[in-house]
Amino acid sequence: MRLFRRGDDTSGSDFWDWWATGRDRIATAIASAAIDNRLVGEISGAVRTIDPSMAWELAPGKTAQHAFCLSSEGNPKLRQAALRWLAAAPAPDAVWEYHASKQADASLRTLQIGPSRIDLAEMRAISSWDASHRRLDVSLWHPTFPDLPGQARLQVAFVFLDSLLGEDEVERWIGKIDVLEGPTGGRTPDELRAELEQHVSRPGDAATWILGEARDQAGQPMIVLADAALKRIDHPFRDQHVAIAIVLDDGQMPDDALASELNAEEDDLIARLGEAAVYAGRTTVPGRRTMHFVTEDIEQMKPAIDAWAEKLPPRRIKVQPKVDMTWNFQKELGP
Repeated sequence: MRLFRRGDDTSGSDFWDWWATGRDRIATAIASAAIDNRLVGEISGAVRTIDPSMAWELAPGKTAQHAFCLSSEGNPKLRQAALRWLAAAPAPDAVWEYHASKQADASLRTLQIGPSRIDLAEMRAISSWDASHRRLDVSLWHPTFPDLPGQARLQVAFVFLDSLLGEDEVERWIGKIDVLEGPTGGRTPDELRAELEQHVSRPGDAATWILGEARDQAGQPMIVLADAALKRIDHPFRDQHVAIAIVLDDGQMPDDALASELNAEEDDLIARLGEAAVYAGRTTVPGRRTMHFVTEDIEQMKPAIDAWAEKLPPRRIKVQPKVDMTWNFQKELGP
């Protein structure tokens, strides 16, 4: 499957032209602890050629001496740009490696916020694994929290998690994040990371599919089936939501026999689409069943949809594609 749509700029050409002359100067400045505001401004200017809102950082490398990391800071459009930038990067070498997100950084041990010096090793976590969403909910406490305002506590919490796990892994595996005011026991940073690694190493199963009943915007009863563990970060270029509705002429909820027919038709469509789309779930209301997919390109889906529709019994089909960069459609599915 293609990583980028045809005609997309794989990004970063201006940056990489600058990097050819800047990389050695930056490595020398790091070695001599001489990174000044002028050099920081030069790097920022080069990064702005990728996207004006893109963040960046220099960090120790995993295999190289240094790492140059972009950061989309949770913005899926910027993540696409960062991945295109990475795809155009030179091969890593002994001095530099490149990443499209902030990496875990064991060298980050303390933070200074106002008068408070925060030793990240003193952070403690109470955690709970959400098997359906395959995410770890965490509540964090640090001895300095009573002296910090609420927003600063959250800032420390996010910096701590990013440094412990890496930006992508936080987005992928961490669910609810809370900060606690009072002292508590809990896991050390190493124990928290080990716990997450243990959960992640276990494959997901059918428990990630959630079946429930809700009400739609019109107040009608709605049956929802959704993949609760489907995550935007795992499908960075699938930014189009495609709703495929089967209209039921009687205007009623399907009985068991009709539901079985619809399920078989749905399975057939999913099989025909293959890698052209990812199935996110479905909603069923009186008179309509709607299947929800995400895709990189609706044109890749059309042949399969057309062939599928020709095999259906007489039914009205409505196909509604929409660009949905942040996957707002998941709010209706409610996973």
